[in-house]
Amino acid sequence: MTTTLTPPPSASGLAASAAEAAAASVLATPAVRGVRILATTLAGMSAGFFFTYQISVIRGLAIVDDETYVRTFQAVNATIRSAPFAVVFFGTVPALILALVLHRQASRSIRGLLTLALVAAIATVLITFVGNVPLNEELALITNVDPATAADARAAFESDWNRLNLIRTVTSIVAAMAVAAAASCSKE
Repeated sequence: MTTTLTPPPSASGLAASAAEAAAASVLATPAVRGVRILATTLAGMSAGFFFTYQISVIRGLAIVDDETYVRTFQAVNATIRSAPFAVVFFGTVPALILALVLHRQASRSIRGLLTLALVAAIATVLITFVGNVPLNEELALITNVDPATAADARAAFESDWNRLNLIRTVTSIVAAMAVAAAASCSKE
């Protein structure tokens, strides 16, 4: 039987191992796990909202007449501003920022995934406020929804709004996938 002697670890190796152990310990705390769960849940709910809208509501509205389209979109826009929507839509970015801060000592891949999730979530919010909301506000100004007015309003609104929604659907899905991947990489 042969015995192999291994050299003792170097001081830098011990320091790196201690730093990795400390980082793993921090990542395993209930508070950090809770933030990971919150960020993943909010990003997933946001992606689910936009995805569901993209594959169902937009398709349903595509087959209705112009007056119904305008009135329905106005009703949706008037009622979407609610506490549950606000928590999901406005809570995703802060939750991802907190997750990134709490994972500042995590591996480069986890930090990269959380950064990607944050950038994608910010893009979703920016697309909404720079693109979708101004279109919604223009549509809200139409008070006399007769056939001609509705046709003009829809022509000025629908394709741009749908394109922007598709883009933010993709960005929100990227955010959800990236934070979920980061959470699955985190050591417990």
